[in-house]
This record gives sequence, C-alpha cells and structure tokens, in this order.
Amino acid sequence: EASSSPSEPPPPPESESSKTLLQLNLEQKVRMKVAKKLRLRRKRLVRKRHLRKKGRWPPSKMKKNKNV
Repeated sequence: EASSSPSEPPPPPESESSKTLLQLNLEQKVRMKVAKKLRLRRKRLVRKRHLRKKGRWPPSKMKKNKNV
C-alpha cells in the first residue's frame, strides 16, 4: 500500500489530460455518427425524390407500372 500511494499522485494529472482527450474523442465520435446518419438520410431522401420524379416511387407501385 505504501509503495502504491506514492505512485498514485503522478498519474492523476496525466489521467486528467487523457480523460479530457478521451472525452473529446468520444464527443467527436458521437458527432461523426450523427453526421453520418444525417448524410445517409439526405442520400435516401434524394434517391426517393429522384424516383418520385421518374414515377418509380413508392416501390409498391412498380407492379402496377410493369404493365404500362
């Protein structure tokens, strides 16, 4: 115990900085995930819009359009 207590004080400053770095990394990861979801959503909406414009949306309509 005596040997571990002197070794404990130096790590906290390092761990604090590493904690802030970890926190920043986690926040960045979350932001990136949100951005990715937004990107994918936008892509999906654009695809849908193009399909609507060409008369191929909704997909259930495709069977009806087959005979046209």
